[in-house]
This record gives sequence, structure tokens and C-alpha cells, in this order.
Amino acid sequence: MQPVVPTNPPMIKQNLKDIYFIANQWLVLPNTWYSKMRMRSRQGLLLHLGCGDDYLEGMINVDGNIRRKKEFWLDLRNRLPFREGSASLVFCSHTLEHLYPDEALALLEEIRRVLADDGVARIAVPSFEMCLQIIAGRVRKEWPRKFADAESQALNYLFCDGQHKYGYCAATLRAFAEEAGFGRIENYSELNGSAEKVYHGVVLGNEPPGSLIFELYP
Repeated sequence: MQPVVPTNPPMIKQNLKDIYFIANQWLVLPNTWYSKMRMRSRQGLLLHLGCGDDYLEGMINVDGNIRRKKEFWLDLRNRLPFREGSASLVFCSHTLEHLYPDEALALLEEIRRVLADDGVARIAVPSFEMCLQIIAGRVRKEWPRKFADAESQALNYLFCDGQHKYGYCAATLRAFAEEAGFGRIENYSELNGSAEKVYHGVVLGNEPPGSLIFELYP
């Protein structure tokens, strides 16, 4: 096997990120309370949770990194500062896998709480099904580390150098969504891949190829 060589773009080591986010969960609380006051009467919200560098115009972008462009600096492990049934759309792409299972389930429960009766949540995560494609030699994944063998590439994709806390297949994500209380659960990627779709006037569909994408309804 060839030597393991880190490839670009560089990533912040996860142990440093963990230190930041341990503090962040508490540092954001005053801002979370203030945000709750600001949003107490708002309805029809279009929420983008865990926006990272992917700032979306027309949506309320939320992120835990204080340096990101966003409307709200929040920690998704805390209770969301939005009223019950106040969101028409919730978009959460490649964020759940950065949480431990109990944290991810709690976030899905919060998404269900804030989602309106006629609302929809589009949830995307790296898929274990893509791992099987990598192992079969149909796809190569060489980031964040380069491996010669397919099995190591698959593990590299799923756990992303320790950045990801959990992995999802379609059945796992469905089980979490059911436990969170969603009444209608659809595997969007099974038929459509990551094709664009318009939700409440917002075009979504920028997930990486091979993403597992679900649409969740109350």
C-alpha cells in the first residue's frame, strides 16, 4: 500500500475543533436567548442549519462557527430558538454526521418541532451506499487522505479523518426520522440523486454527488 499522504485542501485537526465546540455550546447561549426573542412572532421561516461556507440567499443561515457568514450564530446541539411550527423549510446538508447519534436525533426532533404542518425538511448526509460503490471500484475518493486501496478510501469517505461522528445508510436515517416523529419520509436521492428542486421559492440541490438525501414531512 502506498504511504498515506494528506491532500489539499488542508483541514483543521479535529481535536482542535472539539475544544472550540465544547466551549461554543455554552458561549452561544446568550445569543440563542436573544435570537429567541427576535424570532418569537416570525412564521414561514426558511432555515439553513449548519450552513458552513455555503451561504444561501433568501434563507436564514445558521452556523456554529462565529467566522462564517450567517444570520444566526448558534450551536445545533442546543434547542433551536424558533417557535413551534414556524418553519416552512429546513435545509440541513452534511451536518448530522458531525454529531453523535443522540445529538443528531435531538436535532431532528427540534427540526420536527419547528416545522409547519405544510413544511418540508431536506436532510443530506454522506451515504454508506456510496462506501459500497467505492469498495466495488466504481468511485474513487481521495480526500482528505489519499489511499491506494478501495476499502481505505471508503472509510476515509465515511469518517473524513475523524471529522464525522457517525455514518448513515438509508435505513439508519429513516429510523432516526421516524423516532424524531416525522410522519412522511421520502428517500429523495434514490430516484433523483442530488437534482435541484424548488422549495417555497428556494432552489436546493447542491449536495455532493452520492449524498443520501431525505425529504421529511410532519
